[in-house]
Amino acid sequence: MRLVVKLGSNVLLHGTKQLQQDWLNTVAERFAALKQAGHEFIIVCSGAATEGKHHVQLTPQEKSKYTVMARRQLYAAVGQPYIIHALVEAFSRVQLTVAQALLTRNTFSELNRYYNTTAVFKHMLEEGIVPIINGNDVITTLELSSGGNDGLAAIIAIALDADRLVLMTNTDGVFDKNPFTEPDAKKFHTVKEPDVLLRMINSQASEVGIGGMYAKVEAARLAWYAGIPTVIANGMNPVTYDCIADDTPPGTVFMPPAVPSRSEQAKIRWFLSSRNNFGSVIVDTGAEEALKQRKSLLAVGVKQVRGEFTAGDIVSIENVGGQIVACGVVAYDADEVKQAVQQKTALEKPLVHANKLKLLYV
Repeated sequence: MRLVVKLGSNVLLHGTKQLQQDWLNTVAERFAALKQAGHEFIIVCSGAATEGKHHVQLTPQEKSKYTVMARRQLYAAVGQPYIIHALVEAFSRVQLTVAQALLTRNTFSELNRYYNTTAVFKHMLEEGIVPIINGNDVITTLELSSGGNDGLAAIIAIALDADRLVLMTNTDGVFDKNPFTEPDAKKFHTVKEPDVLLRMINSQASEVGIGGMYAKVEAARLAWYAGIPTVIANGMNPVTYDCIADDTPPGTVFMPPAVPSRSEQAKIRWFLSSRNNFGSVIVDTGAEEALKQRKSLLAVGVKQVRGEFTAGDIVSIENVGGQIVACGVVAYDADEVKQAVQQKTALEKPLVHANKLKLLYV
């Protein structure tokens, strides 16, 4: 089984504000056992900014020189080598070689870059090397500002055709309430409709990291649309790592209703892993039915434009219920589409041509 495992800041730092080498040694031992059992894994880790903050002591006056985001980028740049050094030490104890890659969610947006990047990772796995991935926070702020590395982990799982995405956090899964403050909180064991769950929970981030549970469910939703099951489990418990490849893993499991054929999955992978994560269009029921008949998307069928995108971007096309119906290459910038929708005017050409559209299988 090929696993993409994301270790959140709380998990990587084991509930502290600084790396704990003994804990990382334990985690490496658990991953080594998974490898011995015949599984492949790619690790996506957070925590660079939190670790870097420990090594860069800025006075209030020095902090005032930078924006909050600039400080986070500074901390992440300093913290990243400490994290990879600690992980190299941990995995070398179990005779595993690691490789580092700093990526962004836009790494896969250009087709040649998509093929080159996925090929390198597949070569690593073939040679028994453990890829360790973090966001490249120096050149982009996306992973620092919206969802942490959870979305990046989902995109990597899709691009590398993973069998399972595992998002390690500091709870036993997804609950209907905060399990730390509400004793009667109930866990969701299996999720079949992530869109519904996403509307139920809030977007509050965790104390140490950027993501929070909302970002994890959103990442699970993206993988779900690609036919990849996701597990959200307690990475603070060493025993969890022993079970993440089991038929009935611990935590909350997001199960797609059906798995498309391998050839169909290959067609969707690039669209989903390359899409603009910060822009989408919502269409009416008539446009949704037209899309299902493989027809182009016209501006007249658009009810709302969310976020920003530019012509040539791949964006999600959602129905009024919030489900992703398709992904497609847009022919116009978001502002142009917003104006057409507001003024109820037609555009000269389809917003998304049928030849540049990928209907999802659900």
